[in-house]
Amino acid sequence: MDGEFADDVRTHGWSLANVYDHNPPFQYTIGLMHTCGHPEFIVFGLEADNAHALISGLVQEIRAGRSFAEPGVQVIRLGDDEHRVGFRRVHATQHELYLGFAMGFLTSIGRMGELDAMQVFWPDDRGKFPFDVGCDLEVYQFQPRLDIGLTPRELRQWRRQWE
Repeated sequence: MDGEFADDVRTHGWSLANVYDHNPPFQYTIGLMHTCGHPEFIVFGLEADNAHALISGLVQEIRAGRSFAEPGVQVIRLGDDEHRVGFRRVHATQHELYLGFAMGFLTSIGRMGELDAMQVFWPDDRGKFPFDVGCDLEVYQFQPRLDIGLTPRELRQWRRQWE
């Protein structure tokens, strides 16, 4: 699998990992740090086609000179529509739980430990994001907050399940 990601990065400048066996499912980029000098993206709770369209749109914007490397809310254009999208930096303690292939890719090119990633959030019907007070509970539950660090105990528990 790692070789496929590396081939995609060489050919297209980035690749997308689809994790369907997680609840909620999520997708994340591999290679943006290498080819665009931009943090990777991770998004939860969208259908695969919608997640790909969103991330592809973000990559097009980056290639046009825009950056999404800072937390906040920005408006992006996808096709004929504009969408509000939220961004938060993924805490380093969350990397190994959710961004393994991106970590592996960076390690394979001699950049071990350099991973930087932004979580992409979509709003509820009222325009509230999971980091806003009053966000719809279902939308909140579909988008775990990776900007919040894990405690050492939580990390140990996660690691034990994979031993």
